[in-house]
Amino acid sequence: MTNKLLSTKTLEDILNRTRGALEDGRAQMYEVAEAARIECRRTEAVFKDVQAEMREAIRDVERLTARFSRIKLDLFESNKNFSEYSEEEKRLIYEEATQVREALTAAKERERLLRVRRDNLEQTLAKLQEIAAKAERLVSQVGVALTCLSSNISDVNEQIENFQAREQAGQELIRGQELERRRMASALHDGPVQDLANVMVQLEICERLYDAGQHEAAFESFVRLKGFTQASIAQLRNIIYDLNPMTLDDLGLVLTIKNGLSNFSKQTAISTDFVLLGTEVRLDNQIEMAVFRIVQEALNNCRKHANPDRVQVTLEYSNRYISAEIKDDGVGFDMPDIQHKLRTGKHYGMLSMQNRANALNGSVQIQSEPCKGARVLVRIPLTEGKGVDRDCVT
Repeated sequence: MTNKLLSTKTLEDILNRTRGALEDGRAQMYEVAEAARIECRRTEAVFKDVQAEMREAIRDVERLTARFSRIKLDLFESNKNFSEYSEEEKRLIYEEATQVREALTAAKERERLLRVRRDNLEQTLAKLQEIAAKAERLVSQVGVALTCLSSNISDVNEQIENFQAREQAGQELIRGQELERRRMASALHDGPVQDLANVMVQLEICERLYDAGQHEAAFESFVRLKGFTQASIAQLRNIIYDLNPMTLDDLGLVLTIKNGLSNFSKQTAISTDFVLLGTEVRLDNQIEMAVFRIVQEALNNCRKHANPDRVQVTLEYSNRYISAEIKDDGVGFDMPDIQHKLRTGKHYGMLSMQNRANALNGSVQIQSEPCKGARVLVRIPLTEGKGVDRDCVT
């Protein structure tokens, strides 16, 4: 029993279990840190918007206050020199005073609500920054512990000497795997969430206008909000589709890519072509999802960097592999620069593509020259280990 407890295998099993728990914890802490940073950026943007709205509200209050003071003088004069004003003139002065007083009350309430919201955002931002900083420190500390546990018992000393390089590589791998999730979270926070926050403020203003008897102005604001909300719903639907393209399960990879190209063309005005080689067959969900995500990431790169007139996607089915080629006629790029970014883990989009292909023993090839467009080719074997190279950039 003692010999079994003191065996090398037992110690290595314990180390592996400990390492696995630490890796899970580090990934979760990294998610917390990234989510906090994204939320910080989103909150800072909202905070600036609220500050701008508050400055505008203060100007409105000052303007209406000055106007109301002038009207009060008119009222005083009309009451003092009663006989010099006609009934119609006195009625108009009184109605104007009533309208300005109601508008001033609504403007002051709007300013108060914006001040409360600004103060809440300021407190939230400070807390988020504290959370992000603490999570990043923990990620770094756990990374050091993981490095020490990532080796077997005989080469612990050697691994400790190289732990900095291993930690950096591990961090970049996690960043590549989490790229898609971070992008979607950013899209939600910077788009629909911020839009809905602004809707809430505008609804409160509409409510005040309605309560103040300004029904026509309130109705016009509600009509504008309806269109604004419809646009936010459409944006949410696009984000949900990016997170989980339901057509992939229902209609297959070919139609899903075609739909994606159609949406891409509508959003960017870039012409697209789709070519199918071979006959479509339904594949394992992981393979279809990986191919779709790689095509999606390549199109995103075209949208952001390539400025092309045309993009062509070629999907090929064979007995041994499935491949997808994405070609554009855009500005291209310098391959040595891209190779350097990939080696240092700084091109998260391409790193994400390579990680997806790697997980299925596939390959990603990237070719480009300045002013000559770019070509991305992904190939994933359908029978593991037959004629497939690892990820490469040529």
